Amino acid sequence: MKDLKHMDKLKLTNNSKMRIKEKKIPLSRKAKAKIIQYINKNKLKGDERLPSEAELMKMLGVSRYTVREALALLEQERWIYRVQGKGTYVSEGPNIEIQAGLEKLDSITEIIKKFGHVPDTKWISIKEISPSEDMVDKLKIKKEDKVVRFERIRMADDKPSAYLIDTVPKKILNNIVPKKIEGESLFKYLKKSFGIGVEYASANIIPVLPSEDMKKYLKVKGDLPFLLLHQVHYDEHDKPVFYSFDYFDPQVFKFKVNRRR
Repeated sequence: MKDLKHMDKLKLTNNSKMRIKEKKIPLSRKAKAKIIQYINKNKLKGDERLPSEAELMKMLGVSRYTVREALALLEQERWIYRVQGKGTYVSEGPNIEIQAGLEKLDSITEIIKKFGHVPDTKWISIKEISPSEDMVDKLKIKKEDKVVRFERIRMADDKPSAYLIDTVPKKILNNIVPKKIEGESLFKYLKKSFGIGVEYASANIIPVLPSEDMKKYLKVKGDLPFLLLHQVHYDEHDKPVFYSFDYFDPQVFKFKVNRRR
């Protein structure tokens, strides 16, 4: 961890631009925005220390309660993390936001591109495994059938954004285990290589805490929840073609659903 070398960055004595007038509610969200502004203005990097609560109170002109609420919001969104007895530090996590609806089934590659970011993939593994009982049920396969698991990290502008585990029946892949996949989209790979078009998916949306593997691969500190989309994808004949556990970093992906009466 690297402490700020020059505390004169704070300019505590002449900081009228940073001060918040206590007029509107919620003040904590205004304080949060000002702290983000401070992080960006001073180009603070991962593991650099923020000013103390007392310094932030003076800098922003707000109460300790408001500062603590703002810091809690920032920690929830993975802008910062706190070390007991040492202070508050900037996270290494991405500061990208992708707001996507769940009504339309787009590949993650398409979603990332749509919001002006560059998609990429870091592969963890492609391997043959035995299916779980739930996979047997959902994919309509036999217990003795094999499946191929595609495990990877999806990146947006070179920053880890989602952890994906997609499982496909091996027989759909002509009983081969691919060594690598060209391109970013599993949808496009299945269509181009095997003529399998994904038409729709059934999804359960579940908040979950990150596993140790997710913390390692996504460089996540702490136990803030991820958004899991547990999905089964179907082709045009209503045949299940792959089974997914897709974990999205909520700091990056903001999903919404339009509801009508």
